[in-house]
Amino acid sequence: MGKTPSTRYSGARSAALALPGLGVVINNIHMMDEMAKEEIRISRSRQMLSIIAMFMIVQFSGLLLASLVFSGLTISQVSSARIASSFNSVIFYLFYIVILALILIFVMKIYRGYKLFIVFEGIVIFIASFFVFLIVIGALTHSIQSTLFGGGVSVQVIVAGLLAFLLVIAKNKWQNLRNTAAIIASIGVGVVLGVSFGFFEALLFMALLAIYDFIAVFITKHMITIANAAVNRNLALFVGASEIEAVPESEFPRSQIARFEEMKKRAKKKLPVLKALKGRKLVPIEVPAMLGTGDLAVPLMVSISAYSATLSFTLSIFVAVGAVFGLIITMFILQKLNRALPAIPPLLLGVLIFVGLYLLIY
Repeated sequence: MGKTPSTRYSGARSAALALPGLGVVINNIHMMDEMAKEEIRISRSRQMLSIIAMFMIVQFSGLLLASLVFSGLTISQVSSARIASSFNSVIFYLFYIVILALILIFVMKIYRGYKLFIVFEGIVIFIASFFVFLIVIGALTHSIQSTLFGGGVSVQVIVAGLLAFLLVIAKNKWQNLRNTAAIIASIGVGVVLGVSFGFFEALLFMALLAIYDFIAVFITKHMITIANAAVNRNLALFVGASEIEAVPESEFPRSQIARFEEMKKRAKKKLPVLKALKGRKLVPIEVPAMLGTGDLAVPLMVSISAYSATLSFTLSIFVAVGAVFGLIITMFILQKLNRALPAIPPLLLGVLIFVGLYLLIY
């Protein structure tokens, strides 16, 4: 199974007024007073911590699940089970991702609906989460090897499929489960790829993806198009954290403020944020920060492949911590540049730095 198509939209701050129907991009806050600036710094710090927390949940939960998969196996048995242990395999997976991205772009240009994307999202969630549930059920029933490699349709397989199906249904019924579904799916993709790749091949694959990520965000910009489509449809192809920030009315054109005031009058009930800003010339905006599922799954893949090389957590922990370090770098750059960024290049940088530290220490 290939890597889940990632929005790789690492949090460009597209600010939209908190009341529906009135949108504006805010990039310049130089006119705000010091109190407003401090409030924004605090809210963005909360966002950064939320994204980092979800990232760490994926990395360490996925690594734990992978250790269950490898339990009782020798290094030679693990090596023989890999299906992507050559340069050609790496190129194949990269080619697969590029083709899938092109197909998505083509579909977006000719199809303006919603249902087709829901079907695509459902397939991704079902397949990826199925492996997560299967591993967990196998571990709980003390039959993980027979569950994963025994073949046939067992009770565990049926239960895992049912749970994956219920997750798809639940996400579509309760849209606030998007982050939960994205986290579980990212773990599933990372585990499958990590088990499939050798450590060197996983690093090479991540390096090639970093190049592709840079091109897709800064040059062709098609990854931003995919990200916007995922965000607009609330697809579980990213995790996100939103904050409400107060911006001076002077930052908006008069026409925008007039529309905002009109919508406040039409509101059937006062929103808490409007009550808090009553009498102050401030406008509430919703500012999201997002990270694609691919940015979650790819570092996990490398971490798991590191574990499979030694059946020890030492190198894999260095990889996971390096990925967290790379994400922190990404988030701080994001605070400064205030635009969409490719996350995989700095994630790769963090991983390489900590792999280097591992080699120096051990």
